[in-house]
Amino acid sequence: MKNDSVPPTLTFLWRLITYSPWRYLAAAGGWALFHLWPLLPGVLGKLLFDVLEGRAAPGITVWTLVAIVVAAGLARCAAIIGATVAWAGWYLRARGLVQRNLLARVFRLPGAQAMPTNVGESISTVRDDSDAIALMGGWGFDMMSGLIFAGGGMIILLSVDVKITLIVMVPLAIVLGLAQFARARAYRIREQSRDATAKVTGTIGEIVVAVRAIKAANKEKEVVERLRADNRVRKTAMIRDKVQSLAIDSVFNSTASLGAGLTLLVAAGQMRGGDFTIGDFVLFSTYLMQVADYTAFMGFLVRTYQQSGVSFVRAAALLQGAPPMTLVDHHPLHLRHDPPPPAPYPDVEPLRELEVRSLTHVFPGSGGIRDVSMTLRRGTVTVVTGEVGSGKTTLLRSVLGLYAAQDGEVRWNGSRVDPGDFMIPPRVAYTPQNPALLSGSIRENILLGLPEDGLERAVQMAVLGPDVERLDDGLDTEIGVRGVRLSGGQVQRTAAARMFARKPSLLVMDDLSSALDVTTEQELWRRIFATDATCLAVSHRPAVLERADQVLLLKQGRVIAAGPLAELLETSADMRMHYRLPRE
Repeated sequence: MKNDSVPPTLTFLWRLITYSPWRYLAAAGGWALFHLWPLLPGVLGKLLFDVLEGRAAPGITVWTLVAIVVAAGLARCAAIIGATVAWAGWYLRARGLVQRNLLARVFRLPGAQAMPTNVGESISTVRDDSDAIALMGGWGFDMMSGLIFAGGGMIILLSVDVKITLIVMVPLAIVLGLAQFARARAYRIREQSRDATAKVTGTIGEIVVAVRAIKAANKEKEVVERLRADNRVRKTAMIRDKVQSLAIDSVFNSTASLGAGLTLLVAAGQMRGGDFTIGDFVLFSTYLMQVADYTAFMGFLVRTYQQSGVSFVRAAALLQGAPPMTLVDHHPLHLRHDPPPPAPYPDVEPLRELEVRSLTHVFPGSGGIRDVSMTLRRGTVTVVTGEVGSGKTTLLRSVLGLYAAQDGEVRWNGSRVDPGDFMIPPRVAYTPQNPALLSGSIRENILLGLPEDGLERAVQMAVLGPDVERLDDGLDTEIGVRGVRLSGGQVQRTAAARMFARKPSLLVMDDLSSALDVTTEQELWRRIFATDATCLAVSHRPAVLERADQVLLLKQGRVIAAGPLAELLETSADMRMHYRLPRE
């Protein structure tokens, strides 16, 4: 259903047009000449027969008409070339601007905040809907040219015969009426088509991410059948959308053609009475068919304009609370030249103390953290532990700004900071329990654009060296989509190396060693404890808890015990019970 809070489509388009107005005007002028070209043959046809009948004005000969045709043809070719170049430049900028604004908003939001749609729908919006929005801008000057052509044709026809010309207005009125009548249905079916396409894209993305789980469960056939089912729904929706478009266009074409035929019949009657000359008939027959074609074309443009509203609504939804016009805010795109270098990181003030006060983030329904406070001092290791669902991951993500805090604050060396903007490399580096890797090599995933001077140390710290040595291509080994060619432990340690390569003041780790064997896990933590790094980690491993400077025990989103493990085992029954639980 259409979102009434989204401005009209024309408002968006006008803002897009003003982003690169001279290119748009150049394209509009060129295509206007292209669309207005059909006005010339009718006039020249009438002049030709007037010349042959001796009715032409003095000085106009056949050679005069030939010269006009040649000059007009060359002008038309130049107009097409110029319009094509200008339109391509404007279209690329318009589409790029929409995509840039969508992605800027997505990246600006807290990193762990759920998207309003799944990944497939979001990709479809950024890719397909932005394309539809930019293409819609081109219909503007097509529609204007069509109106100018129809207006010019009407004026010429009115000068010949008013009565017959008025009949031409009937099919145009019918077409516009039909377009308005079909508006709601066209919008609804286009929306269903877009949603079905996005669902297929999302299913493919989920299959790629879960390929290991699918193979382990031997569910390949079921997954393929699910994809086929989604694709059948998409096929049905796409066919309905296409059939509807063709049906509406055929009605427009038929209505326009019937109107043209009726007009020609009336004109033929007057011609038998001697009121029409041969030149008048040529002029009328030429313009009537062209006006009829443009009448159908206008119906197509109106229908496309209505359907494009779906793309604007979907794109506005991806902005997640930002004003819809943010979608077309003007920003430089740097298409011809390299963008300016990013601003250098500010000098990092070494961490002396990180203080978290009354931090709260509660999910709708249940879960989250409430009124959590803690203090981390330089060179110490703080371990957060607790039962599954107690809020450990939520606490780490709220400290980092990946979840927007609903209450509380974070202070770095006594100064209050905005975690989402401040708690980033090189101040802080984070490795989640299920880290995300990118398609590419191990080297590329560790560095992500950094120089290689810290690569060897990062690999050594992550206990990744022995694995790399066993690979034929070493650090240049391609790991596949999201690291599908690596084991779970290798994925975790590659992500850990990426974290160490940043040389941050604070390491944040969420159950970093959950997929490691005992020997590798012990060696990894030994190397971490051997450094003077400040760490905030989630773990339930006894060896890690015993060596931590501070342990926080969470229960139902609240800290119920805090301090060194030995102290907590004496003072907290909950800690004693948690510590004695069997470990995997």
